[in-house]
Amino acid sequence: MRLCLVKTALAIVAAVAMTLAPVLGFTAEINEDTFFIETDTGMKLTVLSKSPVSEGLGRAVLLVHGSGVGMEYWDIPIRDYSVMNALAKKGLSVYLVQCRGYGESTKPNGMEVTVTNTAKDLKSVVREIAKRAKVDKVSIVGHSTGGLVALMAAQLFPELLDRVVVIGTPYKKISPKFVAYANKVLEMSKQPGNDYVPNRHHLNIEKRIDTYDEDVVAWYKKLVGEKYGKMPSGIYPDIIKNPTIPYVPKIKLPTLILNGSNEYVVAFEDAQALFGDLGSQDKAFIVLPGGFHLMFLEKRGSVGLQESLFFWLTKK
Repeated sequence: MRLCLVKTALAIVAAVAMTLAPVLGFTAEINEDTFFIETDTGMKLTVLSKSPVSEGLGRAVLLVHGSGVGMEYWDIPIRDYSVMNALAKKGLSVYLVQCRGYGESTKPNGMEVTVTNTAKDLKSVVREIAKRAKVDKVSIVGHSTGGLVALMAAQLFPELLDRVVVIGTPYKKISPKFVAYANKVLEMSKQPGNDYVPNRHHLNIEKRIDTYDEDVVAWYKKLVGEKYGKMPSGIYPDIIKNPTIPYVPKIKLPTLILNGSNEYVVAFEDAQALFGDLGSQDKAFIVLPGGFHLMFLEKRGSVGLQESLFFWLTKK
């Protein structure tokens, strides 16, 4: 099936999910666990899981963070902003991974934190998730550069994956201003001890999101400022020269591209090109009205994000 949903109204997406609610068996109670996984690539990665207490939908999903912050933004601890809670309460087994170079996970040289290396790490993670969740395959969702990781995973171990979602993920068209900035970072990283570079993406974030609650934005800015003041520099060459480009036409897994209408990292035409090049015959492109790059922080965007993910991860 070839599915294309472009500029889908938020209300329609929400209505689809609410219509499915009685059929799919929502649950309000969830179990939570934190553990470490020793990967075949020599990394030790932190994983957080939330799963329904009662019998769920029999599906598991791994949420992969981008390069500016770690896994916490998938599970914002304020009101109903948590993507992780929203999916787990509706019957999915949900897992977050702290990728190499972030948080309590192994921090190799920052230039070794690449799309390919990170995706290779996740093969061990996906296998462990499948075992714990008692499923044959696991879905993978990646935000920003995490989307590149998800696409690479779809190439490296498709036999372990059920479906894919990429959110705000660049493809071929990169802003010249970003390229200039990335080149400066790479030049800086050549100096000893500079393989982790200052992280300033959270500054003035209020100007780059849709309608928001101040406490949510304050939480995010504090998180990044206190825990992720530096970020690994190895991802920058991969943003400029996306290593997944040759593999996109070969991806056959059901794949959703999800962006906001005010996305500033990815040009709309670039997202269209990614959709057109995907080899899967089961694919969708959803644009949420008003959303920016960090929809997790937005009043409307967070709802649209949660409902769109639930729709794609549970559709037959």
